[in-house]
Amino acid sequence: MENWGVQEWLNWQESINPNEIDLCLDRVRVVLPKLGIQPPAGKTFLVAGTNGKGTTIALLEDILIKKGLRIGSYTSPHLIDYNERVRINKQPIDDLKLIESFRFIESIRNGIPLTYFEFGTLAAFSILTDLDCDVWLIEVGLGGRLDATNVIDPSVSIITNIDFDHQQWLGNTLDEIAKEKGGIIKTNTPCVYGDINIQKSIQEIARCMDSDLYTIDRDFSLFDNGSDFIWKGKNKHIDSIQIPSHWAEGERHNLALALMSIEVVDADLLPKSKQLNEILEFFSLAGRFQIIQNTQTWILDVAHNPKAAKNLKTRLDSLEPVMRNFIIFSMMKDKDLNGFIEVFIDVISEWVVCKMNTERSFSSRQLEKKLIDFGVANVTVTSGPREAFDYASRNASNQDRVLVTGSFEIVGPAIKWIESN
Repeated sequence: MENWGVQEWLNWQESINPNEIDLCLDRVRVVLPKLGIQPPAGKTFLVAGTNGKGTTIALLEDILIKKGLRIGSYTSPHLIDYNERVRINKQPIDDLKLIESFRFIESIRNGIPLTYFEFGTLAAFSILTDLDCDVWLIEVGLGGRLDATNVIDPSVSIITNIDFDHQQWLGNTLDEIAKEKGGIIKTNTPCVYGDINIQKSIQEIARCMDSDLYTIDRDFSLFDNGSDFIWKGKNKHIDSIQIPSHWAEGERHNLALALMSIEVVDADLLPKSKQLNEILEFFSLAGRFQIIQNTQTWILDVAHNPKAAKNLKTRLDSLEPVMRNFIIFSMMKDKDLNGFIEVFIDVISEWVVCKMNTERSFSSRQLEKKLIDFGVANVTVTSGPREAFDYASRNASNQDRVLVTGSFEIVGPAIKWIESN
C-alpha cells in the first residue's frame, strides 16, 4: 500500500465490501467519529434529487466563488478522473492529497467493510476538513436516507426533484422514492425543494422534523418577464436575469433552487443582477449539454432517465437545425431504456450503439434489438465506445450533429476521445 497510486487504492476499495451498493449508515457511523470532520458552521449544502444535482452544485460553486469564498465540493460519479469528485474552488484535488486521505481512512476503519462509495465519501470529508473550506457542497450519491453523505448535518437540505430512477434500491412508486430522498431533511434545518409536483411524503417528513420547507412556485420562483427573467425568494429578488437561450426547464429550476438555498443560508451571499449574468454567460459543466466543435458538432450529455432525456431534447430543439442527428447511445441495465428511446425516436437519423466498459451496461445487441422493436431501421452496432466515436467521426459530415448520451460511462470516454483526436 505504501507505494500505491490512486488507481491501486480505488481497486482495493472495490474489494473491501462485496456489494457495489449496500445502503446502510451503520458502517460510516462507526468510522466517522475518528475523522474529526468539521463542516463549515452555517454553510453546508446537502443536495439530493433524481436529476440536476450536479448542475445545482455547479451554479452554487460559481456564485459563491464570486463572493470570495473557498468552496469545497464532493460530487459523484466522475467523468474521467476520480479526482473530479473532490474539488476546491472547482479544481480537482491532486493525487497526493487523495492518496493521503485514503491511507488515513484505511488506518482508522479497523476492518469495517466500507463500500467503495463510503470509503471515498469519508476520504472526501477528511480532505475538505483539512483544507479549511468556507462552504461545503455535498452531492448525495444514491437516494438520501441511507446514503453515506447523510451522516453530516447540513445548513440546508436541497432536493432538486423526484422521478423514477434506481427503483431497485429506492422503491417503485414516486412516494417511496420521495421518502428515501426526503431522508436528508434534518431537524430544525430548512429544506429547499425544486420540483413543481411536491410529494406528500416530503411535506410530512418536513413537518415531523420541524423543517421549514421552501418549494418552487410557492415560496420562490424564476419566471419569464418577456425580455429577461426575475427570481423571487422569501424576502429577496433578482431581476433582469439573462437566462442562456439553450436552457430548458430543468436548468431554470436548478438556478431558482440554488438562489433560494443561498438565501436561507445567508441572504447577503446572493448575487446582484450584473454579477449573476456574468456567471450565466460563461456557465458550463462538463457532460451536461457540453458542446464541442470538432469536424462535426458534438453534444455530450449524461442524461440517463426519461425526464432528463426530455429536458435534453428541449435543449436540442433550441439549436439551429442540422442535416442529420447521429446519436451514440448506451445505458445501464437498470435504466428505463424504453422511456429514453421514445424521447428521441423521431429526431435521430442514425443510432450508433455500443456496450460500455462495465458489466452493468446493456450489450450492443440488446440495444439494437430494442431499437428494432421500436421500428428503428438505421442502427449501427459497434463493439465499444471508441469504435462508436470513430464510426460517427468518419460518417457524420460537418453539417451533422453527434449526440453522445445515456450514461456517465459513455460521455466520459467521449470527452477523452475528442481531446485526443
